[in-house]
Amino acid sequence: MNAGRALHRAARAALAERFSTDWCRRAPYGFLHPSFVAAVERLVAWPEPEAYDELAASVPQRAALPRFVRQQRAALEQFGGYEKHVAATRSVPTRPRSWHDFFNMAVWAHFPRLRWALNAIHVDDALGPIDPRNGRAPAQNVAAQFDESGLIVASSSPELLHGLQALRFKHVFWERRDELCATTRFWVTGHGMLESLLSPHPRLSGKAVLLDLPREPATYDADELRDRLDARAAAQILSLGDAVPALAPLPLLGIPGYAANESASFYDDASYFRFERRH
Repeated sequence: MNAGRALHRAARAALAERFSTDWCRRAPYGFLHPSFVAAVERLVAWPEPEAYDELAASVPQRAALPRFVRQQRAALEQFGGYEKHVAATRSVPTRPRSWHDFFNMAVWAHFPRLRWALNAIHVDDALGPIDPRNGRAPAQNVAAQFDESGLIVASSSPELLHGLQALRFKHVFWERRDELCATTRFWVTGHGMLESLLSPHPRLSGKAVLLDLPREPATYDADELRDRLDARAAAQILSLGDAVPALAPLPLLGIPGYAANESASFYDDASYFRFERRH
């Protein structure tokens, strides 16, 4: 296990050495706006953090974006940490040559309401009780999980959403695969997960917000659908202040196109597709 983790860390370090764009057209990144993808694919080297504002602005917006600024330790200390810096200055501290921070910008660009909602939960000192292990309230622990490994699943099929909620992954991903592809869309909003998907390891699992759609996703304008889901996901995250629901666990590599999962046997791996529902 330790050797596997070391190899994964080495692979991630190698990825950071150069800026590539071959990932842009892979399925997990299919939610990215074509204008954003085009801007990224024009890059021939790592962009500096000061260039992230222009990249983010390539995505059509109905909500305010933060600025992206080069991370400075003194500024973080001045404002009391990363999230408080974002809230106070409406700017996101960004490290150069970091896929983690690059995908953070990408998620802000596509789901700004959701990201502002997460920030609001992170900086709300009235939430409690505080977990002494990390200094967070329960809602902030859930927000942190979603921030790093979250995804939005939107579907016009209540039955498939129920199947995902019930952890019936083979039934949803394989037995009803054609229906899933017609009725359901997946948007990975966890920037840590987007980084991991550059070089995925076999046990990647996300935390999903499941949203219903009144009609099939193909009947929406893509920007309209993204904007609606951004607003709905943000509202659901803000409700964490009232209650702390469990997010739905979802094995990401089971999503059609996210891995070589074109056979029924792929979904027979009980070590990956078996979860226990927490009550």
